Amino acid sequence: MWQRLRQVPAPVVDAGLAVALAVAITIGIRVAPGPGKPPDAVAYALGLTIAALALARRRWPLAVLLASAAALQVYYLSAYTSTYPAVPLSVALATAWAAGHRRWSLLVAAFYILGPLGYAVFQLSAQTRQPLTLLGDAVSNTAMFAAVLVLGEAVRSRRALALEQQRSERLLLNVLPASIAERLKQGEEVIADAFPEVTVLFADLVDFTGSSRRIGPAQVVATLNELFSAFDELAQHHGLEKIKTIGDAYMVAGGLPDPRPDHAEAVAELALAMREEVARRADPSGRPLQVRIGIDTGPVEAGVIGTAKFSYDLWGDTVNTASRMESHGVAGCIQVTARTYQRLQDDYRFQRRGPIPIRAMGEMVTYFLLGRNRCSAERLR
Repeated sequence: MWQRLRQVPAPVVDAGLAVALAVAITIGIRVAPGPGKPPDAVAYALGLTIAALALARRRWPLAVLLASAAALQVYYLSAYTSTYPAVPLSVALATAWAAGHRRWSLLVAAFYILGPLGYAVFQLSAQTRQPLTLLGDAVSNTAMFAAVLVLGEAVRSRRALALEQQRSERLLLNVLPASIAERLKQGEEVIADAFPEVTVLFADLVDFTGSSRRIGPAQVVATLNELFSAFDELAQHHGLEKIKTIGDAYMVAGGLPDPRPDHAEAVAELALAMREEVARRADPSGRPLQVRIGIDTGPVEAGVIGTAKFSYDLWGDTVNTASRMESHGVAGCIQVTARTYQRLQDDYRFQRRGPIPIRAMGEMVTYFLLGRNRCSAERLR
């Protein structure tokens, strides 16, 4: 039941509150006895104004609080009866306090608490019987406003906690895949998975380290940040998982943490898009940027490493081979292994590079990915 109530939109809640206050105040004005002025149009207008202010309390909490206090004061100075200040004013007080306007909330509450007390002292000097009644009003106002301000503080604390949780979740999602972050939040302590087949890509800017020695560090960071942000958007567009950056190298994988059958195709599309993106750019010194890209397809293990600074990482021969495809590649080219070539040969154009020596792996037959073949390009349009 409470969950359903919390899902009610705020405008609906405020409209219902305004109607309830308007009805209560109108009935109070109508039936209130007392020596004051008989109710007239001004009394009803002031009462309905106080009720209507509830509609704007979330957007302008301080203005609504001050307007509510002013309207009530005009009401009392006009000698109208029946409107108990703690009822309509408590709504504005709680909202203003929750919004952080503590000083104004305390000032308004103090005005309605100390006012009757001051008047009671004045009447006591005149030796009338009213001081006890006025003192009772002050005590009841004090109790009501204290409860209301505690409620406002609870709402403010809950909002602050919710904002902090949202901020923490955004930070976590910037570091970990969404499904991995959810597993961590559910209390899973060790996250390690084996994937029978994924596709891993490494991209590295050619001679960027040498060029960076001739320019300032701020320009280096700005250039990499702009380019890698574009890579991030491309990876997200193709539904791939960015793993990490290492200096001017960029690592991404397809088929994890959520398996997908077309992981090799998605990585190939990303590689072609990355090459085009780099070809349009230059380093801060004006020299054209070039990129080497390496891709391999095969089994990997993946998991979360670390406790203070989480990192979702991969390991296995496929990762090492993809890295070697990049480091033993050619500037401006996308080099892939025979395993990746076999997955993509029907839909993409390749150039066989032939057997080349790969450090710590011996000779390997590799291929350059040139682009989509005509039939696959037409299907993608």
